[in-house]
Amino acid sequence: MRIDILPLCDKHYRTMAAAIAPFSADYSIEFFRCTAEFCQRCFSERLGYVTPRRNEPPLIRADQPRCDQHGRPMFICSLDRQRNVIRYACPEENCREMGSENIQVGGQLRHHP
Repeated sequence: MRIDILPLCDKHYRTMAAAIAPFSADYSIEFFRCTAEFCQRCFSERLGYVTPRRNEPPLIRADQPRCDQHGRPMFICSLDRQRNVIRYACPEENCREMGSENIQVGGQLRHHP
């Protein structure tokens, strides 16, 4: 996971904070969690944006932007509120792949439930 850019939440567009979830005694999962109060959105470089639910598999949206070169889910790296455009970046270190998408007035992604 790259460390030069932090992901933004796909719901609040706030900077996400790095977190670690223990999976087993020898393995843990690194991810990012939204810093907005009561928001449960997370970004994982393998799953993309998800809202974890206890004892349930994560619901992964099929329409999440993916890097053409690496096939990984891309994360929101910036928001232009004047133009209502978000920009995506690949989580792979040193990858320059970028994407963009228009958002609705009010700040929600057009395809976000």
